[in-house]
Amino acid sequence: MSKRGKFLIGLIVIVAIGYFGYNYIMTAGARDIQTEKSEFTTSATAIFSEFSNNTEIATNKYLNKTVQISGKVTNVIDNVITLDEKVSCQLQVSKKVGVGSQIIIKGRVTGYDDLLEELKLDQCLIVK
Repeated sequence: MSKRGKFLIGLIVIVAIGYFGYNYIMTAGARDIQTEKSEFTTSATAIFSEFSNNTEIATNKYLNKTVQISGKVTNVIDNVITLDEKVSCQLQVSKKVGVGSQIIIKGRVTGYDDLLEELKLDQCLIVK
């Protein structure tokens, strides 16, 4: 086989690996939180207390896990609901929720923001 043929085969292999690798990385995080079972059920104040007391331990315990959190709605901006002024939940679908309501949110923990002192969740939905 000529050098040009080997080069073309090598190039095709590299492009194929890159394409499939990119697709794997971009779709591997897609989860259906609605059908997943919650690994933890807690209140907004309890989970926030765990993060503020020891961020490293709480992060290892909750990061990227599906949780159900109950609390009082203290702020609503577009599709982001804040529970007990400490847990920020980005809803998958915007829903009208009144400030002061007691609700239960199911979502994925994405991390703790030290600067804002706020726990972040995404892919959230209102359970009750």
